[in-house]
Amino acid sequence: MVNTALIITASICAFVTTVTIGSAILYKRFHKTDLERTNTVTDEFIDKPIPPGVYIIVGPQGVGKTSFLNALISIDSKYHGAERLQLAKVEIEKLNSIGYKLTVPPCPYRTRSKLFLPNGKPTYHTDISQFGLPGRRKEVQYFPPYTVIGCDEIDSFMDCRDWNKNGNMKADIIDGFKYIRHHDLVFLGDVQNFSKVDAAVRKLTTDVIYILGKKDVYGKKHRFSRKKILLRTEWEFIWVKHQQAENAESLREMGIDVKEKNARKCKLIYEGNIYSQYNSQSGKPYWYRGIKQFTVEKHPENMLSPEGVDTYCKQNALDSTQDSE
Repeated sequence: MVNTALIITASICAFVTTVTIGSAILYKRFHKTDLERTNTVTDEFIDKPIPPGVYIIVGPQGVGKTSFLNALISIDSKYHGAERLQLAKVEIEKLNSIGYKLTVPPCPYRTRSKLFLPNGKPTYHTDISQFGLPGRRKEVQYFPPYTVIGCDEIDSFMDCRDWNKNGNMKADIIDGFKYIRHHDLVFLGDVQNFSKVDAAVRKLTTDVIYILGKKDVYGKKHRFSRKKILLRTEWEFIWVKHQQAENAESLREMGIDVKEKNARKCKLIYEGNIYSQYNSQSGKPYWYRGIKQFTVEKHPENMLSPEGVDTYCKQNALDSTQDSE
């Protein structure tokens, strides 16, 4: 009897262990965390306008940051542009009733590079240097409420000499980010390295979007041009609720466990050819600034002759000290 009981007990234990291990394997196999499971979020942007806040899009050069930024604006414009205009008009009408004489511009979207929206109309121009809380600088633009602002490569601007020297400009921009929700504005900026963004701006960033990759999906070739037709573009990214994550980390340091999910892996799908709506080489004019003619510099005929050595070393100086010696 004792042996039989021991055998039964051992069998039950073995069965429970097998079930437990099996369940763990199945859970691990089929249950994915928010960073392992890809959530397609296109419908989220179709159903609701982009909430007010500061969104920084991050990724290396060529990964698709600017096209993603323009796709977000285009989707918002198509489904919520009229709503933004109406909300702005309601607020401005109230202000005009107490003495103002303001007119709401017909497009609630501003970008650094011209973007043609789905309705065929272009955005208005703005730049990060023109953003900020008005009052200290005449360069600051006055944005109607509910405006969406898109600026690419803002890290290069915030890393420049003017940013650190011009205290008013820096204060205006930081204050603009601080009170951005009070005016129902959306700011979309892209950077290559989030750590290069000013520390004060990082703290005020509500959302960080890390672009992982981009895929263009093509259909059949065009009947006459024989070029493949771009059907849609898909971006995969990590979406981090940055301020929430920062606050959660502060609470954990105080011993308070926070189980909020502040990051998830996502996919955005844009139907159509996003590249036809903007100039992906908008920086080309910089290469023609002040040009009179293209530069041509010949290599030395004999690199090891006295004249050739001197010419080569001047053309390919290792540093300014060596060049002057």
